[in-house]
Amino acid sequence: MSMSQQEREAADERVRSLLGVQRKGTQPDAPRMPPRPGSAHAVTASTKLPIDDEIYGIQSYGYGEIWGRPGLEIRERSFITLGVLTGTCQQDQLAIHVNNALNLGLTPEEISEILLHVGVYTGGSTWHNASNIVRYVFVERGVLEPGTGAALVPIAPTTRAQRRVAAEHVQRALCLGKIGTSHDAPALAPLAGTPAAITASETLAIEAEIMQIQAEYAYGEVWNRPGLDFRTRILITVGVLQALRLNDQLHAHINVALNLGVTPEELHEVFAHAGVYSGIAGWQTATDVARDVFLQRGLLKPTELG
Repeated sequence: MSMSQQEREAADERVRSLLGVQRKGTQPDAPRMPPRPGSAHAVTASTKLPIDDEIYGIQSYGYGEIWGRPGLEIRERSFITLGVLTGTCQQDQLAIHVNNALNLGLTPEEISEILLHVGVYTGGSTWHNASNIVRYVFVERGVLEPGTGAALVPIAPTTRAQRRVAAEHVQRALCLGKIGTSHDAPALAPLAGTPAAITASETLAIEAEIMQIQAEYAYGEVWNRPGLDFRTRILITVGVLQALRLNDQLHAHINVALNLGVTPEELHEVFAHAGVYSGIAGWQTATDVARDVFLQRGLLKPTELG
């Protein structure tokens, strides 16, 4: 339900206060967080454009109308935001929201874990680019000392045998490709009209390799890490896949989210929140993809489609 203008302004003020937007802390007198050198945000007042005020008004909609909604915890919204901005390489906004996340109480370890998780779906270069942005914020905030290297203790990679065991555990917990969590749950049909729906009597050799890497690295190595729980990981994953319009994978992971206990209403909140940072078109597409999953699971009836 949309807010009134008065409600939106009050929610915008409340959310900005909780996030300490562009400040090193949430206190009213906290010092401002400087923009990165070379950043598009590093402009002087004399070069401010008239549209800047309009952009601020649109941001007020994001913070007030979307961040202010009760459907997800504000911490979860921060996780989704960082995931989408990492996956779409929005460096200036990522720097702002990493700082906001620290103000909100997300730990440096949790933020680092988000980058690693998103890298599974967007590639190592995206993860590496984001780590450079995060490093700047961490140095500015005193999380890392300049020139001394990371103070965060890395988690050592597992062995292949350990990854395989972990992958089996994670895949069972997520009930991948199944409508429900029972041992005899029916299979989820792929989204019609997409590459995943194409059937063939044979598979390509590379498909087996992809499945092996997906199982061992994505699920065995990353999803199994203790830094984020499964609920947080699936919320991030859905947001990133929506932002990238990867509808086959989005379809499968919306189903996983439901298997993990995420409600349809919470999924809608993920779509709305990710849409703020990746576009309304992707938000609409995500609802279309979700509709197919909801129909297969009996959460909607065909006659309800308008």
